[in-house]
Amino acid sequence: MLSFFLTLYTFTRMNTENNIWTTYLKSPVGQKLMTEEKDWFDRNLEDVFGYNAVQMCPYNFDALNKNRVSAKYKFSFATSEAEIPSASDVFMVSPAELPLATGSVDLLVLIHVLENVEDPHAVLREAERVLISEGKLVICSFNPFGVWAINRYFGNVNLPPNPDNWVALARLKDWCKLLELEIVGGQFLAFYPAINSSKWKDKFSWVQLVGKRWWPTSGAVYCLTSIKRTVGMNLVKTKPWNRDPKFRKKSIPSV
Repeated sequence: MLSFFLTLYTFTRMNTENNIWTTYLKSPVGQKLMTEEKDWFDRNLEDVFGYNAVQMCPYNFDALNKNRVSAKYKFSFATSEAEIPSASDVFMVSPAELPLATGSVDLLVLIHVLENVEDPHAVLREAERVLISEGKLVICSFNPFGVWAINRYFGNVNLPPNPDNWVALARLKDWCKLLELEIVGGQFLAFYPAINSSKWKDKFSWVQLVGKRWWPTSGAVYCLTSIKRTVGMNLVKTKPWNRDPKFRKKSIPSV
């Protein structure tokens, strides 16, 4: 009986989250954010090279469109099955147990994954495992201290699911440091308020420019780029043994 209620609760929660994702992606603020994120990925991932590139996202999104890596793979996870078309090229996986070999990915992109899983640190550990040495990890996540944070305390604002699980940038940087992922770049996006109105969205267009200039850390979304640094071993060659004795007779030239 207990297992039945647990299954029913999980199913109800997944349907609720999928409905929230559907509402958010179709809203004006969701469409605007997706366009802004798509533009950022196109500009920053275009010149990343390698053999294998993987992206993971809870909804149907293509962050590797402009990337030049030949082998590209799209992953998603179970709570977002309703947002993935059945005929798409997206593989459903577990974020904490990726079906990839250790050290096999050159570029890994996580789009709004950390705030939608129970253990985001486990996802980062798995990302560090599958990356090759000097591989690049790009994370896009919501900022709990951004301009959209105040909307979490109001109802019916059409924000993505799990707003209480947003990971702070400072905490994410600490996790990356523990996993030897060196931060090499990043940017804040979406400085406008989360208002689902096309009319007010245009009126607040000036806030985007002002926010970038005067409140650079107040963006609703942050994009972070890191590189996996692996400490190598440098073998120091020792000097060869001197086989000649230290004291030996030396011939003196005759006069």
